[in-house]
Amino acid sequence: MLQESPTRRWTVLFIAAFVMMMGYVFWDIVSPLSTTLKAPIGEGGMGWTASEYGFYAGSYSIFNIFLLMLFWGGLILDKAGIRFTGLLATGMMLAGAAINYYAVQYISPEGYADLSFTLFGLIPSPVKTQVLVASLGFGMFGVGCDITGITVSKIVTKWFTGHELASAMGIQVAMARMGTAGAISMSPVIANAYGLSAPILAGAALLLMGFAMFIVYVFMDKRFDRQNRLTPTPNRQQNDEKFTFNDFLKVLRNPGFWLIAFLCVAFYSSLRPFLKFATDLLINKYGVDAVTAGWITSILPYGTIVLTPLFGMLYDRLGRGSLLMLIGCVMVTFCHICLALPILNNVWFASLMMVLYGVSFSLVPSAMWPSVPKIVPLKQLGTAYSMIYFVQNIGLMLTPIFVGNVIGEHTDSAGHVDFTMPMVIFALLGIAAVVIALLLMITDRRKGYGLSQPNIHRK
Repeated sequence: MLQESPTRRWTVLFIAAFVMMMGYVFWDIVSPLSTTLKAPIGEGGMGWTASEYGFYAGSYSIFNIFLLMLFWGGLILDKAGIRFTGLLATGMMLAGAAINYYAVQYISPEGYADLSFTLFGLIPSPVKTQVLVASLGFGMFGVGCDITGITVSKIVTKWFTGHELASAMGIQVAMARMGTAGAISMSPVIANAYGLSAPILAGAALLLMGFAMFIVYVFMDKRFDRQNRLTPTPNRQQNDEKFTFNDFLKVLRNPGFWLIAFLCVAFYSSLRPFLKFATDLLINKYGVDAVTAGWITSILPYGTIVLTPLFGMLYDRLGRGSLLMLIGCVMVTFCHICLALPILNNVWFASLMMVLYGVSFSLVPSAMWPSVPKIVPLKQLGTAYSMIYFVQNIGLMLTPIFVGNVIGEHTDSAGHVDFTMPMVIFALLGIAAVVIALLLMITDRRKGYGLSQPNIHRK
């Protein structure tokens, strides 16, 4: 295959990472506003309950799980190609964001929907109509965001295999974390100045920019395929890369794939839902205001911006991917336990924990995502990534809903929340991630996946 110039390769990475960064901005744009959303309507809030907010946060994954959207998305990616799937996914992100904005801006928080079903108890009853429609939009956004994620992963693998694959994925993850950090730190500022719906509108505008950037990538990808004499029709691939149902079965029979999938769900369930409640934790346990809590929480993703590419370079050149994942899982568990204990209730201690969270949030993704192509062939990669995201979404849906209910049970009449039990839940998920990381390290030695080997091919 003809190799593209490094300049064009890194330009493609920037475009793909920018698109994903816009998705992460919107994913976390509401996270630092949880306390404000739960404030009474007369005080400028929306009067959401803890259960309603937990359902909204978990709604990101509902369609992905119950409608198997990630499964279909992976098949579409492997059968129809990167360009078609990417345009479809980025368009869904934008549409979902628009619905989310409409709900918060134009639907009254005083109206309720009396549903005849609660989706196995996941939907609060009764539930505000505003929450229901906002969750519908966030769920549609979640479908688009995760399919965009697997598409971007395949783009990076396509352009960087044999080159700086882990470094490229590390930079992509770092830019995604930059989106998270920007959303968490700036959302309260925008909301204070222009109202609760303004950050959501800003996030939707950024998604429109991401959609436009992906159109630019489409033209670059067509040129790449023409130079490599690939058939330009989007629903066909080279003969040696055709995806069959047997390939799907091969993915299911791969023990390394399942360990990566379970590690993903345990690690991300212990950390990403924590971000949804972190500002609320800081406000209740450490007595800071919402803007300050947002800035302290943003230490976590800001720290990953530099560290994730750094750890990716380390993996590219020295290997030791399974060890990096294990260390990251141990660190996140340690941080959860420290915040659960009634000790050192000082802002500086919380800030230190956010720094350590950031290190762990860099270690695991920088090694985990580049390890998937070592375990699964390229023609199966879209399906493999989609199934990993599917399993991950189960945790991302259930964890915030469950934690939201626990928070509701541990909220006193004055509205103060005891966060001990929620942090214990996050710590238990971290312990599960540590166990799975150990099993992955053992399996890698037995199966010879090469997770401990460098990614850059030496000539």
